[in-house]
Order: sequence, then structure tokens, then C-alpha cells
Amino acid sequence: MIRTVLALKPKPGMTDAVVELFDEEGIVERALTVEGCLGVEVWAGPDDVLVMGTWVDPEAYQAWLEHPQRNATNDVLNELLNVPITAHSHGGSYALALSGGQFTEGLS
Repeated sequence: MIRTVLALKPKPGMTDAVVELFDEEGIVERALTVEGCLGVEVWAGPDDVLVMGTWVDPEAYQAWLEHPQRNATNDVLNELLNVPITAHSHGGSYALALSGGQFTEGLS
């Protein structure tokens, strides 16, 4: 299992608009249609929006990166961001390394 984290940098005052776009366009729901997607969350902070996904494996995340609808809203989203995203933008991938005081497999 992996967790992915994509940090988006909205323009000042645009954080809510970024979250609303994700909601209105059904971006989370679209990702959930990919086999191996266990969940997606959108977190808003004062200066950024984090999109975090949980996937059964890196291949499931890669399937999302290659999904034909993944980049459908990039042009609209980029109007709201200080740092634009492209079709090649992706989040960092992390494997669970410690849980409940016990080491797990991690990435190695």
C-alpha cells in the first residue's frame, strides 16, 4: 500500500475555489473509479491544498496518472494556482514504514 501527496499552491484567496473545483468536477470520485484506489482526500491549509491518495500499490497510482480524464480540468485549475500543474505533475509516493510501533515493509 502507498500514500501519495500532491501539494497545490493556490493564488491568494483561491484555496476554497480549488477545493470547490475538485468537488464540482468530481475529481475525487473519478480517482476512486481506478482499480486499486482505496481513498482520496483533499486537505486545505492557509497556503496550500494537499491531495492525498491511498493506493494498493504503485501500479494502481500509475493507472490514475494515465487515466484519460485525470487532466481534464488542468486549464481551469491552473487559473487558481500560483504554481501550474501539467499532465506530468504527480504527488510524492510514500510507503507505510511504522505503524503502531511496528516496522512495516516500507519501500525497500
